[in-house]
Amino acid sequence: MDVSLAGLIGAGIGLYIGWIDYRLALGALRGWTARNNQGEATPFAAWLHRNSVPVERGLLVLLMLGIPAIGYMAGATFAGG
Repeated sequence: MDVSLAGLIGAGIGLYIGWIDYRLALGALRGWTARNNQGEATPFAAWLHRNSVPVERGLLVLLMLGIPAIGYMAGATFAGG
């Protein structure tokens, strides 16, 4: 498999976008669980509070690997490589 420069540039841009998305999603997730901990917690909010570390790691893997992969494919496709 040949590695295209346009694909690598797309992957780099995707990595940056994935990092930004991860930080935004993590802040929203933590804010949502903090607000739900102050009042009556729904069963989902209680589950999310108990399993926050695996959920955060799953977000990290999904966003930091998935978006760069999509960026690589998009860059290679648009450049014709």
